Amino acid sequence: MNRRGFLASAGAALSLGVVGRRAARSPDPVVVRVWFSDAAAAHDGLEARVEGYLGAALEAAVGAVEIDFAPSPVSLPAENGRRVLAVHWPAKVVEGAVGMGDVDPVADVNLLVTDGDPREQPAGYARPRVAAVTGAKYVARMSPVAETPPVVPYSVRAAATQLLLHEVGHALGIGHENGSAERDGDALVASPMIGSYLWAPVELREKQVPASNTCGASIPEDPSASERRLRLRYGDCEAQALR
Repeated sequence: MNRRGFLASAGAALSLGVVGRRAARSPDPVVVRVWFSDAAAAHDGLEARVEGYLGAALEAAVGAVEIDFAPSPVSLPAENGRRVLAVHWPAKVVEGAVGMGDVDPVADVNLLVTDGDPREQPAGYARPRVAAVTGAKYVARMSPVAETPPVVPYSVRAAATQLLLHEVGHALGIGHENGSAERDGDALVASPMIGSYLWAPVELREKQVPASNTCGASIPEDPSASERRLRLRYGDCEAQALR
């Protein structure tokens, strides 16, 4: 069987097996298994930051959560790029799901964190139950979650950290249409599923940011507030969709 045929059949197996348990509304905790690339694994503090920020956001939205880290890093052909994030990593998860690789996937979210530059696109990628993000060194430099408010000023560190929530949200089935953005005085605050798209060039912003979310709240059309802020917890509409 050629690789395309294998991935098609393995993808069906993944959909019926790995994806099926959460689709059946299992009462078990949401499990996020995290793999680091070789380069990402070299950053001290990264595991604590990923566990802290993902755990806090998901627990507030869905309740019981397990953040589980793979025992060994993953060797990648590169630390960023669409081929690595959108093709190579999903293929490794699928191969592992059918017993043909060393990746042991879980039913909920299988997240890869690399040391790529989150300022370069694509910075992340997701499909049902599979996600990949760049920006490991920036996430590792964030303050501990217990010392960080839920809404923070925009920075590359904060954007890379919020990207974890964004792609995990996609992997759990929510989209940009569940996100929110709101004025807070002179600041504009973006929730995880809107994130940095709020300040993207007009053409990209119009493509990625809805005029209003599924809960009926409008998204501000003018992103020119004097201060940019990022929410490091899921907003009400996102949490409702996750539940």
